[in-house]
Amino acid sequence: MASREITAIRTRDDQRLAIELDGKAWIVLDALTAARLGLDEGRQVHADVAAEAETEAKRERALLRGAKLVGRRSHASGELEQRLARRDGDDAARDAVARLSELGAIDDERHAADLIEHRLAKGWGPARIEHDLALAGVDEALIRTSLAAVDDERIDAAGRIALGGRCGIEGWQRLGARGFDESVAERLLGVPDVE
Repeated sequence: MASREITAIRTRDDQRLAIELDGKAWIVLDALTAARLGLDEGRQVHADVAAEAETEAKRERALLRGAKLVGRRSHASGELEQRLARRDGDDAARDAVARLSELGAIDDERHAADLIEHRLAKGWGPARIEHDLALAGVDEALIRTSLAAVDDERIDAAGRIALGGRCGIEGWQRLGARGFDESVAERLLGVPDVE
């Protein structure tokens, strides 16, 4: 493949560089990466350097997107990796999640505890919470350990929230639909009369 020429480099508002190749928008990189790769205006870029620059741009974009996402709310590492991979590829997503984990921005144990507390406060039961954590990519052993730490009193309080004013069979159905097992329904409602 013939080499192509860098025709413009502009500094964006976020201090990253928007680089044009042959007069067309190409990639956005931080200045240090661009300098390391020798990307200067007027320079000819060969295929190997172009591929490396594009890979670096994906890594940077995945890291920035990941940081924005965890800045809004807690994410499990698996959930975030899947989300980033859709746009930036598996390698860039894996690197971003690893870096964010190193920095302490992602912590599956903390995420599991936060999600459990949030779901309990909204009246969801252990089965639903387990499902949500699994969907988020939290390790099965961590899910079991985190849920085992929740005492019956907190589960019963969540069950009362789920019930609202329901009782009898309707209450049992509501608790089942919200992820509570029979033991919670028996503690809160007693054994239903079956006619």
